[in-house]
Amino acid sequence: MGATRGNGEVGEEIYEQVLMIKSIPLRVNYKGKFEVQGEGLMPLSKLDEYNEKNETQLKNARNAAAGALRNLDVKETEKRHLITYLYNIAYIEGKEFKTQEEIVAFIKDNAMPVSKYHKKFTDIEELLKEIDAQKEERLKEDFLTDGMVIKINDVKTQKLMGYTNKFPRFAIAYKFEALETSTRIIGVEWNVGRSAKVTPTALLEPVDIGGVTIKRATLNNLDDIKRKNVHLNERVLIRRSNDVIPEIMGPLKTDEEVYDIEQPEFCPYCHSKLYKEGVHYFCPNTLGCKPQLVKTIVHFASKEAMNIDGFSEKTAELFLEKLNIDQVSMLYDLKEEDLLKLEGFKEKKANNIISSIQNSKTVELKNFIYALSIANVGVKTSRDLAEHYKTVENFLNASFDESKDFKYKDTIRKWFEGVDMMEKKDIENLCYTARLAIDESDMDAFTKKFNDIIKMISVVNELDDKDIPKTYQVNEYKEILLSKDEVDSEYSLSKEDALKNAPEEKFGFFKLKRVVEG
Repeated sequence: MGATRGNGEVGEEIYEQVLMIKSIPLRVNYKGKFEVQGEGLMPLSKLDEYNEKNETQLKNARNAAAGALRNLDVKETEKRHLITYLYNIAYIEGKEFKTQEEIVAFIKDNAMPVSKYHKKFTDIEELLKEIDAQKEERLKEDFLTDGMVIKINDVKTQKLMGYTNKFPRFAIAYKFEALETSTRIIGVEWNVGRSAKVTPTALLEPVDIGGVTIKRATLNNLDDIKRKNVHLNERVLIRRSNDVIPEIMGPLKTDEEVYDIEQPEFCPYCHSKLYKEGVHYFCPNTLGCKPQLVKTIVHFASKEAMNIDGFSEKTAELFLEKLNIDQVSMLYDLKEEDLLKLEGFKEKKANNIISSIQNSKTVELKNFIYALSIANVGVKTSRDLAEHYKTVENFLNASFDESKDFKYKDTIRKWFEGVDMMEKKDIENLCYTARLAIDESDMDAFTKKFNDIIKMISVVNELDDKDIPKTYQVNEYKEILLSKDEVDSEYSLSKEDALKNAPEEKFGFFKLKRVVEG
C-alpha cells in the first residue's frame, strides 16, 4: 500500500497514485514486510513541459507534486511524471540495521530509487565545506531543494536521541540562504482569507530565481508596506525564502515615478465595507463572501480537521457555484448523483468524495473544533479544548463563569459572541443532524444514551388523543416528552411513566431531536 505522512499518525491512502511513479518497483527481493519512506518530486523540466501542454498552469514543482499524489484522477498524476527518492526504513520484520548507510544500501539493493547524493563525514569542518559546495551544486539539479539533511549515522544513537513532538533529534534540516534578485512591482492584489483578513499580494514583472519564474510576492499588510517603504512601479529586492514563498525585502533606487499602495475601503469580492482590527483589515461578510466560504470549506475538509480526501479549493469553488453549498453542514446532504452533474466528476471520483464525507462523521472532538475555524485555535489548542470540554455538548454550552482558570476561555467566549444565529444553527446541524465530533472516550456513553432515546421515541409515538392532556395537541405533547434532557437508564420507558414523568417545560428539544433524526 501507499500513504501520505498525514499528521504523523494517520495519512491518506495513495496506493494507486504511487503506482504512477515509474521508478518505484512493483516487486522487491526482500520477502519480509517493511515500510519505506521517501519524497515525491516533480522535475523542473517536467513542470515546464506540463505547462506548455496544458491550459491549467501549475505554479511550482513542490505544490504540483503534492497535488498529484492526492489527486483522485490517477491519469492526472501520471501526466506530471513524478520521481521519488526513498531514504528511510520506518519498520521492518526480521532484520535490523546498525547504521543509516545500511538502510540506504538496503533500499538500493531492492531496486528502489535513492538519491545519488549520500556522503559520510567524520568531522564538522569537512561537513561545513560540503555545505558551501552544495550551495552552488544544487542549482544544477532538475528539482527544487532548499537544504541538506544531516543525520547521525549510528542507528542505536538515533534511538537514544529520539524525537520531539514533530522532529527527530538525530537529524538537522540545514537550510541554504534564500536566493535574491530584483524586479518591479506592477500591481497589488487584495485577497480575502478564511479568517476574513484582507491581505495584499504584490504582482511582479516576471523574474527567474533558481530556475523558477516568480510573478508574485508576499506583502503582509499596509503597515508592512509602509515599513518597507515600497510603492507601485518601484524596483524592489525579492528573496525566495525556503525556495517556495517569495518575499519583498525593500526598495531599490529608481528615477521613475512611483505610486502609493492604498488600502481598499471595500472588500474586492463582495464589496462589503472593511473594518480594521490591529494592523489588519477584515471583511465582515462571513456568510456571503465567496473567498471566505471557499477557504472555510477547504479548511473544514482538511487533514487535521474533518479529513475529507480529495477536497481541493477548486472542488469547494465548484460546490459553491454549481451546488449552492454555502454552509459546511450542507456537505452531508450531498449525494453521488449531485456530483455526477459537475464537470470533471465521474462515477469513481464522485463515489470517493461521498464516501470520504460520510467517513468524516467518525472524527474526534479535537478535529471538529479545529474544523470550526476559530480564530487563533490551531491543532494543539483544539486538542487542549477537546480534553477540557470532553463532549460536543459541553463545548457548545460552555459556561465561562465556571471556567475561570481555563486559559482559552476568552478565545472561546469571543468566538461564540461573534457567531450569529445562522452560523450557530449550522454548527448545531453538524453536531446533531450529522452526528459529528463524538470523541472516542465518550462513545460508549453516547451509544447508551442514543439507544435509550430511540426506545423513548418508540414509547412516545404510541401515544394517541386519549393519552394527551386536553390543553395539548398530540404532536406538541410528544415534543415536550422528547425534550427531556436526562434520557438515561433511570428514565422509565413505560407509557404510564412517560406520561407521569413528562416535563412541564420544553428545553433541549432541538438538541435531542437533531440527535434522533441523525
